[in-house]
Amino acid sequence: MKRSPSLRSFIASPVRRTQMLHASFGAFAALSALALFAPKARADEKATCVGSYERSQVLRHKGELKKAREEMRVCSRAVCPALVRNDCMSWLEQVDATYPSIVIRAERDGAEIASVRVTIDGDVKATRLDGKSLELDPGEHALKFETDGETAITMPLLIREGEKNRVIPVRFGAAKPASEGGAKDSAATTSTVRPVPTGVYVFGALGVVGIASFAVLGAVGRGDESSLKNTGCSPNCAQADIDSVRTKYHMADISLGVGVASLGVAAVWYALRPTKEATPAMTGLTVAPSSRGTMVGWQGTF
Repeated sequence: MKRSPSLRSFIASPVRRTQMLHASFGAFAALSALALFAPKARADEKATCVGSYERSQVLRHKGELKKAREEMRVCSRAVCPALVRNDCMSWLEQVDATYPSIVIRAERDGAEIASVRVTIDGDVKATRLDGKSLELDPGEHALKFETDGETAITMPLLIREGEKNRVIPVRFGAAKPASEGGAKDSAATTSTVRPVPTGVYVFGALGVVGIASFAVLGAVGRGDESSLKNTGCSPNCAQADIDSVRTKYHMADISLGVGVASLGVAAVWYALRPTKEATPAMTGLTVAPSSRGTMVGWQGTF
């Protein structure tokens, strides 16, 4: 039987034969590995897609749209099951449409500036303004703006879902507060008074009268009581005389209560009287016409 030249050369060359066998074994091993591990790789991808699918909804309901959007991008890949991929793509479009954003506009002395450092919730978001918007999750945020030569400006911000490119104005170089010296000068030129209300005098006088009445009625009552004892009628004194003494003591007690209460009201009213700005008093000689001619008087505060 006559062999072909290629077959004869293959049989005749051990080296060539060995190389071809090695190549065949390598290809077989690669195909075997692919067949063995491909199902596992597909299972891992499916688990990743499902996990991102579930986490995206949890994060979205919590208002963490940035993290939710990252998960939606994972489950929107072509390797994910069609049902999962379609839902994630739809959710991603919805989140992109409602994701809030702000635009910072900074001014100093009326001129717009860009050299502003922006910190949001403790994280530096920009070291210089470029006119682009910054995306934020809905909710409350703490903003801080800094520029050279100016006091940092801080402000709270409540941002709502669906707010797009909300302009946040920041103004540096606002009017400086008055110096301490100016404040002292102003305080020195403006005097205040605490006038005593009329009610303080009224209740004070009522208190004095009450205390005085207590002393007088008490003294009279004790005198009448002593007189009854001296007459020797006790314990068979006339009821009218006994009632008279008791009435004086009772009226004395009432007077004492009224006096103490009135003095207390006067003291509290005096202590809590308001402070008012003093009105400059007009002092000097006054001349005014009257029905009988001219009336001359003196006006002033004593």
